[in-house]
Amino acid sequence: MKPKPAFTLVELLVVIGIIAVLLGLLIPAVQAARATARKLQCTNNMKQIGLAAHYYHNLYDQFPPSKWGIQDISDPRIKHHILSFLLPFLEQQHLHEQIDFGKHWFNNEATKIRLPVYLCPESPKQFHYGKHEYFTGDYTVAEEMQRTKEKIKPLFDNGIVTERIRPYGLYGMLQPPEERIVSIVSVTDGISNTIMFSECAARPFVYQEGRQFVDEEPKERKKSGADWSSNIAPFYIRESCGAGGTQLFNCTNKNEIYSFHHGGSNFCYGDGAVHFLLETIHPEIFISIFTAYAGDTNWE
Repeated sequence: MKPKPAFTLVELLVVIGIIAVLLGLLIPAVQAARATARKLQCTNNMKQIGLAAHYYHNLYDQFPPSKWGIQDISDPRIKHHILSFLLPFLEQQHLHEQIDFGKHWFNNEATKIRLPVYLCPESPKQFHYGKHEYFTGDYTVAEEMQRTKEKIKPLFDNGIVTERIRPYGLYGMLQPPEERIVSIVSVTDGISNTIMFSECAARPFVYQEGRQFVDEEPKERKKSGADWSSNIAPFYIRESCGAGGTQLFNCTNKNEIYSFHHGGSNFCYGDGAVHFLLETIHPEIFISIFTAYAGDTNWE
């Protein structure tokens, strides 16, 4: 009898090995493609937010404040975040009309909704901390760089970056109204040279250089300002990391600029354009792009 044709064990193992190699090559490519798609979606979200800020400017001849509050003896905490003011220009007019700006943001049921345009697709989706549900936003405003803070001060003292001594020298573009009313002409460094919106992703859970704090550090795991409507979502830049302490973002999301994009972060500039900056950018260049009134130059 003639033997029936069949694969030998060696041939089968070779085929399986080839398939495994091909899968090993394909999976990283698929993951990279998905990461690119998420990054592009994040870029689109920020571009929509930037355009909304310009629609606001066209209507009121000024950019919206980073945060805003009214004085009320019965409740001094009546405050709101910039993203609430942009709702009508992001096809959310009905939601904007439901917010009572005479009440603190937390006391508005209308703010307890998730808006995809305020969420970076690359950011971990963690909406519950204990019994509290968060309606998170990954985009906000960095209002100022604090020169005197422990990790920022050596950059100036050691001559790594130059001083910005004029009024508002280390201020970002958008400010609360008690600090500065901002318009296109008031941004003396030029809106196309200046950052307007930044990422601060995954709050209230705390991340530091890619690592999430675990349960052994419970006091460090929750961070304020997570909700897109929270008036304490904006922040000052106080942290640095990396070689020589020269990295000024993607160090921690404890109210600092932080994204989950590999190697850098998206930024929306004052003209509405979105640029991806590497986290290894020289601090002198980054500060020049961050500051809006320092009279410095964008060296990008």
